[in-house]
Amino acid sequence: MNIILLENDTTSDHFEAQLNPSAHRHCIEVLRPQVGHSLKVGVYGGKLGLGTVIEHTETRTVLDVTLSERPPSKEPICLVLALPRPKMLRRILSASIELGVEAIHIINSYRVEKSYWQSPYLKPDAVDRTILTALEQAGDTVPPSLRWHKGFKPFAEDILPGLARSYPNAWLGDHRVQSSLNTNRSDEPRLIAIGPEGGFIPYEIDLLQKAGLTPVNLGARIMRVETAVSALLGKLIA
Repeated sequence: MNIILLENDTTSDHFEAQLNPSAHRHCIEVLRPQVGHSLKVGVYGGKLGLGTVIEHTETRTVLDVTLSERPPSKEPICLVLALPRPKMLRRILSASIELGVEAIHIINSYRVEKSYWQSPYLKPDAVDRTILTALEQAGDTVPPSLRWHKGFKPFAEDILPGLARSYPNAWLGDHRVQSSLNTNRSDEPRLIAIGPEGGFIPYEIDLLQKAGLTPVNLGARIMRVETAVSALLGKLIA
């Protein structure tokens, strides 16, 4: 981790905080600070700063925290992703958070295995751990907006049109078309929808287009979903 994320119920920028067991263990095993050392910290959803170690024993670590910096700004990118294999999703979420994606919508699709939705990797505690670890890696404190949609049609008809209006560039990955993705660097909000292994079926593509998404070809090579997402985000952010 590159920062230690803290929970803080106060609005003060100066307070004392005892590290949770996971962060304390990281201090014991990796950081090995001494009293008086400063560690990079942040408050979940809030500012960044430094925590001076005022107590460090085998049982607990206590910091004197001063917050002074805003977290890094998010990239104006919305990722709409058909639920992939849950282990793969965990890696995609981590990469997307580290790259600063501002919004992620996980959706159902005809080719998504129904069993994926029951995976323990999708339980709230597991997802929260993935988000926390990625934020600490990225030196960020603010998670992306993350929403789950088990019904494809309600999402495509009721939610996606509003999203498409909010993102001037709204694309749908579709290997059947010739037009390619315009990856010129832009500060305009961008939305990209990525289908499951095997792609969206024609019925789904039709609904996504009606919602305002423009089909684009993502390249001649057939990639795994996580490879496609990382490659696309790299192009959009570079």
